[in-house]
Amino acid sequence: MFTNSKIFRIAKREFKRILERKTLYFLIIILPLFIYMLIGSIYKNEIMRELPTAVIDYDHSQLSRTAIQMIESSGSIAIKEYLVSPDEIKSEFRKGKIQGAIVIPYNFEKDAKSGKQTSITVYKNSSNVIVGSLLLKEASTIIKTISVGVQLKKIQSSGKTKEEAMNIMMPIKLDTHSLYNPNYSYVNYFIPGLVTFILQMMIMIASVLIISSEFAHETFSEVLELSGGSEISILFGKAIPHILINSASAFLIVGVIFPLFGVTVNGNYLLVISLFIIFIIVCVMFGIMISSIFKDQFMATEVAVFINTPGFIFSGFTFPLWGMPVIHNIFGNMMPYTHFLSAFVKLSQMNARLFAIKYDLIILISFIIVSVVVSLLMIRMRVRNYEK
Repeated sequence: MFTNSKIFRIAKREFKRILERKTLYFLIIILPLFIYMLIGSIYKNEIMRELPTAVIDYDHSQLSRTAIQMIESSGSIAIKEYLVSPDEIKSEFRKGKIQGAIVIPYNFEKDAKSGKQTSITVYKNSSNVIVGSLLLKEASTIIKTISVGVQLKKIQSSGKTKEEAMNIMMPIKLDTHSLYNPNYSYVNYFIPGLVTFILQMMIMIASVLIISSEFAHETFSEVLELSGGSEISILFGKAIPHILINSASAFLIVGVIFPLFGVTVNGNYLLVISLFIIFIIVCVMFGIMISSIFKDQFMATEVAVFINTPGFIFSGFTFPLWGMPVIHNIFGNMMPYTHFLSAFVKLSQMNARLFAIKYDLIILISFIIVSVVVSLLMIRMRVRNYEK
């Protein structure tokens, strides 16, 4: 009977330990839920709107006023200051009052209508790359619209129809299609990445306590008695409760957190959940491997934190792996989170099938196999040393 098996007895004991030990209970259940809700609430507005911007209008013409009205109606830009000199711009940046500034030059309308080249100057706070890029994108769109309008009126005044004028101005049209996240939504970009990375970190930090805590609390003899000295029973008996509890977290993330904050899952939910469970097994087994190598609980935790900290940076989430130096690319591919994130994006956002993620799955399963083998060897050594 399975209920009388060594694995079951150890698993039952591990469930009890999780509920009784506040540290494990907090790391596995309470803290992740709090962080998921916190991250979701930060990015719930999806995209940045009303970036505080200043305007300097030297022209005070009908065309410059039209430009200002278009800027105000864009939704992404909010005019908060009207300045009189470019010298004021840096001062306002430093005060945090604005994130950008738009300067309309003298003779703006006159030069535009006469065919002379004129320019609108855009200052953006590029200390934040996302803010700077968004401001430039919006300002460029508005300026192009104004430019096209001026040229259109000039050509039409010569007797051309609107269609003929457009063909003269734009003989080649640019047709763009944004796939998978067309609205550049923070919700669909940041929340999945941050939530899954937090999931990995919480699982590994909790998992490194699984074996090492038995030595810290001098309870390893209880595990030996229940297992009969079987390293397989110890490994899987202690791993199964953590895998089951954290698998519930996967259902919580995909079934509750994502819908609650509007994260779009374009792919097959069953495949996404299955990928989550494989990733959870990787994290638990990887954590147990560390826990079995380091008897000292503090050292095991330090190693887990050390491994996890660069994982986010080298995952390709904030900067693509192909753009990194070769040594960094290799290091990134040695991290399980890199391959999970790659597979997750393909499944959930690109609606890919299993064939598209086969390489990532092979790597993740390899992590499980290596972790299990190393853990069994280390647990066997611990058992033998303990019995001497």
